[in-house]
Amino acid sequence: MKTDNAGSHLFDQTRRIRGSVTAEFAVVLPAVTALLAVLLFGAGAGILQLRLEEGARAGARAVARGENTTQSVDIATRLAGRNTTVVVDLAGGYATVTVSGRLDGPLVGMLAWQQSASAVARIENYDATVQSQRPGHG
Repeated sequence: MKTDNAGSHLFDQTRRIRGSVTAEFAVVLPAVTALLAVLLFGAGAGILQLRLEEGARAGARAVARGENTTQSVDIATRLAGRNTTVVVDLAGGYATVTVSGRLDGPLVGMLAWQQSASAVARIENYDATVQSQRPGHG
């Protein structure tokens, strides 16, 4: 009968260990979930910043080549994404394109975090470019 008692004791001990592992997992799971959410948010913010920078660079290059600001805004928006704002400033022979945007997602709305990127390019033919931006010029 000692063997039955020893087997029963071993079974109870295994059951207690299994129960404590389940409890530990239940305690750790929210922390792991929060860490994963923070990592995904950080990755999304990094990818958005890269898109904004690429859009600003392409928009500034377009104006520098002599394209009008509408075309520059279209190019920057296409590269940066649809939920972005593009501002083109022409001054002193240089074009500054600033693109800003926010992350999309269900929980991101709680954060008021705006990201932006700017690029500056020297306009090859500044006078002609400024003239083409005025109303009445095609």
